[in-house]
Amino acid sequence: AVVGTRRATPQGKKITAKIITELANQNVLILSGLAFGIDIIAHDSAIQNNLPTIGVLAHGLDRVYPSEHKKYAQKMQNNGALLTEFMSGTTPDRENFPKRNRIVAGMADAVLVVESQRTGGSMITADLGFGYSRDIFAIPGRPGDKQSEGCNFLIRSNRASLVESATDIKYLMNWRD
Repeated sequence: AVVGTRRATPQGKKITAKIITELANQNVLILSGLAFGIDIIAHDSAIQNNLPTIGVLAHGLDRVYPSEHKKYAQKMQNNGALLTEFMSGTTPDRENFPKRNRIVAGMADAVLVVESQRTGGSMITADLGFGYSRDIFAIPGRPGDKQSEGCNFLIRSNRASLVESATDIKYLMNWRD
């Protein structure tokens, strides 16, 4: 799974796309929540690299939220899927997003957090993944940067391994090229 802030910086977008591109030869599936920011960069990078990608939704399958991501959702269905536990007609209400994050963490072998504040959806997903004994990875950020507080906390508290590239993930997952 790849998760992070909805307000991704150019650097966050760049590192997300670079890592997924470098993982293209590993036969991985990219899992995220189809949200703005890091999530959609992860899905789009998977599509661009012909990797399967699953978007876990916080609402019914009768809609795509945010609506700007309909084009990605359509492409994802050619090499991946949209998944939800919610009935059609369910709206993307606030309380549905942590439920969605539970599914993301549960389906993943590992969770990569790219740019996260100390609280929010990506931290919920990381905490759930940690509780499920998943491998958690975080991209470190600048001290004092709000968008880095979550990743830096995960690393500092030994809940996540510090990663800077796909090579680090391959090593930590014991994957061979």
